[in-house]
Amino acid sequence: MFKLLIFVLIAITLILLSLFIDGLMGLYKKEKEEAKNTVREGIIGYMDQTFGFEMSKVFKSIQDAEGNTSYLVYLPHYTWFKSPNYQWYEVYATHNGYQHNKVER
Repeated sequence: MFKLLIFVLIAITLILLSLFIDGLMGLYKKEKEEAKNTVREGIIGYMDQTFGFEMSKVFKSIQDAEGNTSYLVYLPHYTWFKSPNYQWYEVYATHNGYQHNKVER
């Protein structure tokens, strides 16, 4: 009788644990979808529209003598079992918004 009670308690515990994990995964997916739907402004918004949502990273910000700010941005491309290849871009502000140029090594 005691073994049957322990078996039932373990089964109930596993069912409740699976429901809890399923709920956490649902909340995580919902949070990720909400993060994708937020409207971003400035340089981060331009990079999200151009390169994909959170695909590119700002490596360095550069100010020239006239006070204009440009950003050095990298975009990693992953392949299986290899180190990522990086594409580098210079993103700068213009009067009409932002522009980018690919940086050649």
